[in-house]
Amino acid sequence: MQPSLSPEPSSQFSFGALVKQRRAFLVAAAVALAICLMPTPEGLTLEGKYALGLMGFVIVCFFTEAIPLPAVALTIGSYQVMMGITDFREVPQTFMADAVAFIMGALMIGAVLVKHGIHNRIALVILRLSGTNVTRVSFGIVTFCALCAGFISEHATATIMLPVGMGIVGLSGGIEKVPRLGKMLMLAIAYGCVIGGLASPSGGARNALMIGYLQQFDVTVTYGQWLLMAFPFTLIMIPILVLWLNKCFKPELTDLGEAVEKIKADMAKEGGLSTQGKMALGLFLVVLFLWITQSHHIGLGNIAVMGAVVALVLGLVDWKYIEQQTQWGVVLLYAGAISMGGMLEKTGAAMWMAQKLLASAEFFGITQGLPLIAITSTITSITTNLMADGPTVAVLGPILLKTAELSGTSPVALGIATSLSAAFAFLLIIGTPANAIVYGPGYLKASDYLKAGSVLFLISLFILIVVMVGGWWKIIGVW
Repeated sequence: MQPSLSPEPSSQFSFGALVKQRRAFLVAAAVALAICLMPTPEGLTLEGKYALGLMGFVIVCFFTEAIPLPAVALTIGSYQVMMGITDFREVPQTFMADAVAFIMGALMIGAVLVKHGIHNRIALVILRLSGTNVTRVSFGIVTFCALCAGFISEHATATIMLPVGMGIVGLSGGIEKVPRLGKMLMLAIAYGCVIGGLASPSGGARNALMIGYLQQFDVTVTYGQWLLMAFPFTLIMIPILVLWLNKCFKPELTDLGEAVEKIKADMAKEGGLSTQGKMALGLFLVVLFLWITQSHHIGLGNIAVMGAVVALVLGLVDWKYIEQQTQWGVVLLYAGAISMGGMLEKTGAAMWMAQKLLASAEFFGITQGLPLIAITSTITSITTNLMADGPTVAVLGPILLKTAELSGTSPVALGIATSLSAAFAFLLIIGTPANAIVYGPGYLKASDYLKAGSVLFLISLFILIVVMVGGWWKIIGVW
């Protein structure tokens, strides 16, 4: 039998398949087109209407991930030029703010710390201090995640601690034998990152975004000021989180001696910290000191970038490793977000939306101060569970800050409250990268996030509004 000489069927381009694949993108484009073609509302400029069209497109893309999010960021710049909102010479300038440099530098420094195993040393210290009682171990994990996420990043911290949590579950008999322990430890990691990521400007890009937006209102928030305002919230939430998770998913075991000792032994085999590791830790501490003491004078971004450059000069890391480990798409995404925020401000779209929001609040008798902050924080915290924290601040930040300005409410109080409430992503897997990371091993169901997170969501809002904004911030003179 002669072999067939007919060519193998090859994949052919299908317009129908492309349309089906990009349905969400077409919906986003249709939303933008509809807004741009509608009559210009009273009080809004034509450029402002076009700016709202872009915001509608970006929101749909953030919700659906219709195209890669860095591509959305690139679209933000091109759209402004094509619609005549911003001159093509000015768009690149709107993409490069100090907040963007800060995000880039912080990611690069985080990669240096991971390369030299600093994260493992910190985890080992936490485990040695926590003992073998399951509640104390979970307290150690939550504390480590909260403190680490406050100074590196949530997703990096979750990635660091995930193997530790999985190791404890595996050495305790596996997820089939201890399912509640597995759920409790995974959520301890994720939610520990959530309550820690808001503690400092370096804890999340949303924090840097808000600092950038406040600077557009001629308000400067230093690293130390942010710590004073936000870090107490993290300290309050740590024991609450531990107690609630142990109640919500009561572990099958009360003592994890064998598992913890095995992890300690494995980590101890790595030996002492190398000279380069000590240099990397020292460099990070210097950068942290400068963030706290000098950010007001030379900027968070400049300090972060120079810290990364020093690491390269000292040979603590090579550029290839930095290139591979740094999430450049994240940098681009938030550069685009800041550009969009500036566009909403420049065109008057933020002012127009703020006036509408203020009018709606006034309808319910809410005009300024703590009640207004309570409303805006609730809106932000609900939104962040649907479209991630960074995009939430990117979209709502300029609008809410303008609302603060129009109502006579402190932009610092409302702005920082917005950023903090954007961290309350307890309810859904997509709310924060940390939630998605701990979902990966398959220990959790989507309903587990709602079961544990709904209570933490309400507690967090109460503590933020009543204890922090209404109490602590007034004591320290924020407003």
